[in-house]
Amino acid sequence: MKRFVILLAPWLAFAPAGAQETSPSVFNSASASAQKDYDQSLANLTRVRAEIDKDKEPMNRELAEAEAELAALQERYGPLTSELDQAELNVVNLKNQVKLATDESNYLTNIMDEFTKGYESKVHVSELQRLGEVLNKAKAASDDEKGTLKDRFMAQVGLIRSAIVRLSEVIGGTRFEGQAVDSQGFVMDGKFALIGPMAFFSSTDGKGSGIAMPQVGSPMPIIRSITPEINASIASLVETGKGLLPLDATLGGAIKDFVTKHTLLDTYKHGGPIMHPLLLVSVLVFGTALERIFFILREKKRRKPRDVHELLEAVEAGDFDKAIGLGRKSQDYVARALSHALEHVETNISDALGLAASMEIKRFKRGFFVLDTGMTIAPLLGLLGTVTGMMASFAAIGADMGAPSAITGGIAEALIATAFGLVIAMTGLVPFNYLNNMVEDAEHELEVAASKLELIIEKNKKHEEELRHRHKQMLASSEGGLQQISGPAKSGKIIGQDPLPA
Repeated sequence: MKRFVILLAPWLAFAPAGAQETSPSVFNSASASAQKDYDQSLANLTRVRAEIDKDKEPMNRELAEAEAELAALQERYGPLTSELDQAELNVVNLKNQVKLATDESNYLTNIMDEFTKGYESKVHVSELQRLGEVLNKAKAASDDEKGTLKDRFMAQVGLIRSAIVRLSEVIGGTRFEGQAVDSQGFVMDGKFALIGPMAFFSSTDGKGSGIAMPQVGSPMPIIRSITPEINASIASLVETGKGLLPLDATLGGAIKDFVTKHTLLDTYKHGGPIMHPLLLVSVLVFGTALERIFFILREKKRRKPRDVHELLEAVEAGDFDKAIGLGRKSQDYVARALSHALEHVETNISDALGLAASMEIKRFKRGFFVLDTGMTIAPLLGLLGTVTGMMASFAAIGADMGAPSAITGGIAEALIATAFGLVIAMTGLVPFNYLNNMVEDAEHELEVAASKLELIIEKNKKHEEELRHRHKQMLASSEGGLQQISGPAKSGKIIGQDPLPA
């Protein structure tokens, strides 16, 4: 309809011009034609709509059915989708767990491989006879690259179980049957006794007993016999599981515990012969140090600065006898030194003071030689004990390991002697330095007092020189006056006396 109106619009626009020239019948004809077309178009439109409505209904129905089916399918497969997502998540978690388990398995396998490889070196060679099957199986599984991980793991677990059982048996010692080789190469059946890190063997026929030791190139241990008494003790211990063992089965551990836990007297006894001179040196060092400390404390207590002051005042007054008497009576070492110097003042006061001070200092340093020598020689004696102890240890090693206690005892002896020597030196160093400091203080006090005395004596000498010069001037002026009054003086006659003879 709109299209029809649009087609008619240009025509209607020019219609006024044509309308003046066309007749009304033309318009009516056109109108009828247009109406006819309009009706026809409307009929077609109605028909098309009817056809559309006719086709639309089944399509809507099919669409509704499809939507319903889709909803049903969604409802049906919704849980499956959730299950699928959960399954995918579980798969991821399972992969992570598998990876973690694989890493742990590899880690455990590596640890057990190392344990398997090092286990043989940690057990005694005599134990390989009863642990060899399990150990060889575990070693073969570790070296078999084509074997399954399960077989490898189980073989190694079997070795670990065997090691745990062995550990429970070894604590406190254990016995087991086995074979060993004597010194001539004959194989003997018997029984082992494993005590600590050492193994002992006793043959079934009782002909061979001793210490079981590894030998190069042989899976069987060799038996080292010691003395008949010790071999008998070993045989009794192996057979009964009880008895005394005259050996150090701890390979030095018992000696170390013995040295560290025993008294000082026991330690001294185990230090060896070198401990006697070390004891003498320690007595000399500490006795001298105590005597010197008490001596210096006594001299410090006897110090009387008033006596020194009075002595210097007497010297300044020119009364040397009084000053010497004060010094002799005083217990102050400074006053005594000054008094001793005044007794020899007619020679040289500086030399006299130096001599007196050196005598007092020598008295203070009496015994220092013993202290110094003792602190120096004590570590040297300790080193000497170390050398002798090590020599004894090496001698025991060279004696076919027959006396392990002698080896450890020699090392302990060396350590004890060295420790005692160092203790003496370090302990004596403290009082020695203290005494040196005290002597330096005494030297300083003597030097100060000697300087004061020298200054006073020099001052007195200058004063005497001035008095002597004035007296000479007075004598010269008196002689001139007498000559003018009574003439020249008589020969050999002196008027007046010199109060201060040179």
